[in-house]
Amino acid sequence: MEKIGKKELIIFTMCLLIGIFLVVQGKSIQGQKLYVSANAIGEYKAVIAAEIQSTEEIRSQIEAAKAMLDEYSNSSRWQTDKLIKEKLSNERYDYSTFAGLEKVEGQGVRITVDDGTRSLFEGEDINNILVHDADILTIINELKNCKAEAIAVNGHRITPRTSIVCSGYTVRMDGITYARPFVITAIGDSRRIASNLLAPEGYGSSLQSFGVLFSLEYEDKIVIPASDTEPIYKYVQNQVISENKEEKKL
Repeated sequence: MEKIGKKELIIFTMCLLIGIFLVVQGKSIQGQKLYVSANAIGEYKAVIAAEIQSTEEIRSQIEAAKAMLDEYSNSSRWQTDKLIKEKLSNERYDYSTFAGLEKVEGQGVRITVDDGTRSLFEGEDINNILVHDADILTIINELKNCKAEAIAVNGHRITPRTSIVCSGYTVRMDGITYARPFVITAIGDSRRIASNLLAPEGYGSSLQSFGVLFSLEYEDKIVIPASDTEPIYKYVQNQVISENKEEKKL
């Protein structure tokens, strides 16, 4: 048997190293091992669940549209016209309600906010225990975050166009002045609203910690009036709201 020379041994070793390198490189090309945190996995699952829910909602809308189309197709011309008018009337009422132009009622909460009555600490700013426009705005935004379907402050319906401005010891809403105490009524999930505002970090609890008077009561039936301020349009050309009001008069 011939002895393996030093040169052949070196070549063999180099070939072996090159082979190992190619195998390792091939495995890394096929797929890198990445670390994914549990939070990231949870976020991916939440996104997937939201997409599935959105898909189901769209599928439900498609099925509803198909059912409506079949109903129209199987009806006479007179029945079809009647169905279309009823649908348009219902949609107009829904949009009018959303805009705050219809009186509504339902279960919800009654919130009372008033200036605090406790004694001030030495050197304390009196504004700490006074109600400001920012407080009313924050409470309204919290109610909207809790999916409140209708909101009013001192009987004044809050609409998407409502402006709230502090005016001394009063608050002006849509140009109308209201004095304390401020009674905020909202139709919606009362327990969800209460848990949000009265949680340890909730805004209601924060006001109470400063000494502002804040109370929340459940109500089985709350009546919220329609907005008594008609929007004034300067630039909108198609004033649908005015047309709808003229139709109601007729």
